[in-house]
Amino acid sequence: MKSHPTYKFLRGLATLVGGFALFAEAVHAAPFLYSPGDLVLTFRQTGNASDYVVNIGKAATFSVLPAGSSVVIANLSPEQLNSAFPSVNGLRWSVAGANRPPVVPDFPIQTLWVTAPRLSVDIQSNPYLRKSQAVQGNGGSQIDGVGVNAALSSSLLPGGSDNTATGVIIPVNAPFAIGPVLGIDGDYVGSFQRIVENVTPDDFDGDSSNVSRSDLYELLPGTRSAGTLDAPGRYLGYFELKPNGTLTFQNTPPLPPRPAITGITRNGNVTSVSFNTVAGVTYLLRYTDVAGLSSAASGWTAGASIAGSGSVVSIEDTHADAIRFYIVEAQP
Repeated sequence: MKSHPTYKFLRGLATLVGGFALFAEAVHAAPFLYSPGDLVLTFRQTGNASDYVVNIGKAATFSVLPAGSSVVIANLSPEQLNSAFPSVNGLRWSVAGANRPPVVPDFPIQTLWVTAPRLSVDIQSNPYLRKSQAVQGNGGSQIDGVGVNAALSSSLLPGGSDNTATGVIIPVNAPFAIGPVLGIDGDYVGSFQRIVENVTPDDFDGDSSNVSRSDLYELLPGTRSAGTLDAPGRYLGYFELKPNGTLTFQNTPPLPPRPAITGITRNGNVTSVSFNTVAGVTYLLRYTDVAGLSSAASGWTAGASIAGSGSVVSIEDTHADAIRFYIVEAQP
């Protein structure tokens, strides 16, 4: 019997449900719907009895959004989120999709869409790198497996408010749980290049203005002959999670690389700060005194600015202070 290609990698589990024909039928009967190329949002919490999976739509949709778009992820249900977890503190969350058979048109097979957690909400994460089709296929099978397992689990659970076409709450000990696919560390059992899960702080629900952000990267398979292997993936924007359980996607231009200060010299009252630049990017010098070191760098006093040239440039700052600290800010 010819198997459905969507579930090809799970053939070995067919005996758990009495044969692959029944296996595939159960998937199709599940309230939760999933196809390769869908972006799947997952939530986990250490020690919790269940996980939560949401299908947020086709990855291709996020790939072609106009710059500056803001999209509310309507499929994420705050009610389901509250039902799955006692609080939004310590939530491990990520978004990923994979172009597996049957493939999404206009994208190569094994194209991946994966979020990278931000260490600081205002600073873009380091991009993931494009790998070969074979390497990305390893991670892609695990990413696809999250959606497939969610559909399989959904078929074994009663329908209702916690088991719908767009979201399903899955016991961590379910036969088709997502934990074994994501892996303990959140790197798809070592098949992906970094940990993909963001973690909300322990006091995330203490302030309604708190946000947790993860950047979305599109990773077309690279090739050595084309010079794209291990090149950075395409930055699409970022997801922002709030304590009230809402998630939005912001399509923003990629941030310029963080500049590195290469030297500081002092001549009388004139300090010259040198740093590397990218052509077409504007750079702003900010400074503070010792008292200001404890404040956010974005709030330091703004000094002069200069356009990048693609090489090392300098900005001068005239002052009589005995001590002054500097940063250089690249502005998109």
